[in-house]
Amino acid sequence: MKEIKMEERSKKKVFITGINGFTGLHLEKHLLEKGFEVFGTTFRKTDNPNHYPCDILKEERISDILVTIKPEYIIHLAAISFVASKDKQNIYNVNVFGTINLLEAINKLDYIPNKILIASSAAVYGNIEGELDETLCPQPVNHYGNSKLVMENMTKAYFNSQNIIITRPFNYTGVGQESHFLVPKIVSHFKEKKANISLGNIDVYREFNDVDYVIECYTKLLISNLKSDIINVCSGKAVNIKYIISAMENLANYKINVNVNPDFIRKNEIKTLTGSNKKLISVIGDFSNNYQIQNTLKKIYKH
Repeated sequence: MKEIKMEERSKKKVFITGINGFTGLHLEKHLLEKGFEVFGTTFRKTDNPNHYPCDILKEERISDILVTIKPEYIIHLAAISFVASKDKQNIYNVNVFGTINLLEAINKLDYIPNKILIASSAAVYGNIEGELDETLCPQPVNHYGNSKLVMENMTKAYFNSQNIIITRPFNYTGVGQESHFLVPKIVSHFKEKKANISLGNIDVYREFNDVDYVIECYTKLLISNLKSDIINVCSGKAVNIKYIISAMENLANYKINVNVNPDFIRKNEIKTLTGSNKKLISVIGDFSNNYQIQNTLKKIYKH
């Protein structure tokens, strides 16, 4: 297959659902720097002419926008992403039916986009100990993970008609992530010079990748030859939460008192959970060493 040169790629249009979310904002900036034309949907009104207010539960609205833009690449990020969200019905509506609406709208276009990247989640795996690869049978343990698995199964029905990749990103963080997520919560306590912090089990190992690493993976996957497949987006590097606290104590130059709150501890919580990045490396190479947790924490803290 003929390799597309970067200058040819960079004239292409990319359409991102949920463009003003945490990942979308970073991804838009990255793609613009690469020279792509970037468009996307937002849930609320916006002043950016390339951002289109859109409820993804309205298929006709998505269809109108796609016909107007005619993007070569589509990245679907719009989702309810907070695991503890109380509105269970909304989780399924947005994560499953919103995705189906997008795929149906794409099917109605008079051309086939070069690539559609659908963001799922490592939450589909559930509480399985160790290094998780794409061959494992998913066992989600919450509505968020289950909604993403249902979404994946529905998306597979479009593999024959469209060039689709489903990504399963593991935990990632960065500047602009909401403070109810673990790393921003820890960093915000240090920013505000708080003496105490309440956390769950701090003796566990998880991936806490940099959002910039994830969006670089997405960009490389977008222009790769991979399609009709599911792939982990991960580094395979687990970090202990105690280490994050220690790194922040060094950055902020003071010790914090950690209160372990039993309400924050999940039942049957496993000690170590990482993704296997073997498949990812085989497609886009390994550049995960360019992104270290210390630098990520420093960026959030100094922002």
